[in-house]
Amino acid sequence: MRVAILQSPGEGLAAYVAQILHTWGLAEYGTIDPAAAGVLDPRQTPVLLCPAGAGGEGALAFARAGGTVVVCGPDETLARACGLAITGELATPVWLLPSALPTPGLAGELLPVVGRARRLEGATGARVLGQLVYPEHHDRDLPGVFEVPVGAGQVVLFAFDLPLAVLLLRQGDPDRAEQQPAGDCARPSHLAFDLGPHTEGWIPFADLLARLLVEVVRRALPGPAPLLWHLPQGAPGLVVYSGDEDQAEVAWNEAEFAAVRAGGGRMNLYLIPERTHSTAADLARYRQHHDLGPHPDLRPFDGRPVGERLAEFERQVRFFEQHFGGRARTLRNHCTAWAGYLEIVEVMARLGVGMEGNYFSGGFGRFRQPAPYAPFGAALPMRFCWPSGRLVGVYQQHTHLADDLLFGASGYSYKYTPAAFAAMLGRILADIAGRLHTPYATCIHPSNWVKFSGEQGIEVLVQAARRGMPVWSFDQWATFWEGRAACRCERVQWQPESGRLRLEVSGSPRPAELQLMLPARHAGVPLVRVQVGGGQGDCQPVRRYGEEVVFVPVGPGGAVTVEAEYTAG
Repeated sequence: MRVAILQSPGEGLAAYVAQILHTWGLAEYGTIDPAAAGVLDPRQTPVLLCPAGAGGEGALAFARAGGTVVVCGPDETLARACGLAITGELATPVWLLPSALPTPGLAGELLPVVGRARRLEGATGARVLGQLVYPEHHDRDLPGVFEVPVGAGQVVLFAFDLPLAVLLLRQGDPDRAEQQPAGDCARPSHLAFDLGPHTEGWIPFADLLARLLVEVVRRALPGPAPLLWHLPQGAPGLVVYSGDEDQAEVAWNEAEFAAVRAGGGRMNLYLIPERTHSTAADLARYRQHHDLGPHPDLRPFDGRPVGERLAEFERQVRFFEQHFGGRARTLRNHCTAWAGYLEIVEVMARLGVGMEGNYFSGGFGRFRQPAPYAPFGAALPMRFCWPSGRLVGVYQQHTHLADDLLFGASGYSYKYTPAAFAAMLGRILADIAGRLHTPYATCIHPSNWVKFSGEQGIEVLVQAARRGMPVWSFDQWATFWEGRAACRCERVQWQPESGRLRLEVSGSPRPAELQLMLPARHAGVPLVRVQVGGGQGDCQPVRRYGEEVVFVPVGPGGAVTVEAEYTAG
């Protein structure tokens, strides 16, 4: 174990912190009780990560002994020991300007912060790594991230609860549950925080805020830091393709299926269980090359108690499984109708649903913002989590393109022409392939495909292929993500004298497409040799997040040993 996550004495976000680390591939961590912090050996566990409410004298003893402590929202005791004073609470949203922090994926953008943030002052000799700013005010910048030497080690303090900010940005505000504009239903879109008229929607800001924490931890580790790459086969990006059937004719489904298959992809079709025109023979034919899931329709229950909507949701998912065959691996609700905050996700977990796609980009019914990551700032899947810290075993995969919103003729549509969309898509996928390396999830309805969105749908396939981005269904993506989540990097050993890194990748069965990512250079010294399970591996470097890296295939099978050698000659 090279990274320890400290449990809070009561409820806390330690499990969600672990989710953040594993989402970005840092799979060499463990959770410890507060009593164990003071006896950690920094030579074996160089980094201790403290969520809000965790820390105390044990964390300080670890730092004094030479470890790095990373604190996401310090309490009074820990702040005082670092020479800081907490002088008040900050109104959120506030924006993080990462002036001296590692910022993979960013190109000068600010990162919004919601939830809990504090004013921290003092710390003579501390280094300020980032400021908290209010963009409308040029003179209200405050230190947001400190690096403070403590004994033989150091403490990195975030003045805000970073894991909570990521959670709330991705999932929305619990206080907005069951609120919606007049005439509409409850939707995830209405849970989003109001972040103002800024341009963060062009980057997955919640993901990059989480990545920033991972980079702080990663750079405190001795030696090269191996990461489990989060996309299949080391790809620079991924398109996750789907369509909601609604009232589509079988021929319309077939038209979209054929085009996606011709483009080298696979898609999910989501069917309203009791309103499809497709027969059992049609479904069997669809499943030869594509995937099916339920599209529960809760709109007839608008305004009814949450419990009634949850019961109807469960009934429709079970109906799909009983009459359509197979398990409901992934789903999306008709009109993305929702119920409560995460109550409906709890039902999904009980039913065995692995991933949902209800969180659409765009401020439907509230504001106009066509950027792909507005208003939630998320692209990578993460498990849902209650703000109290309890994880729910369903992956939240945001959907970034909805054809009715971007291309349709309705009053809420942006009405992009194919040419205008092609230019916008070029920007989005260039960013993904060049600096963000995230999935781009789509919903293109078969009924719209034959009327107005087929040309744009083909454009997605063509541009994805041009950039080496696979096109997968939600079911494929969920299977890969669940398999990757079971994998760990263990027994990581770095020998600086010989420049040798050794580790074991465990977890079985691993996805066949899973790759381990290693830096192509460490401290200026190149990676010259890789062995996987005793056999020679490839060392051809590619660029990811602005640095040269090497991908090492590690799946499928049982535990596999990876050895890497960094030498100058």
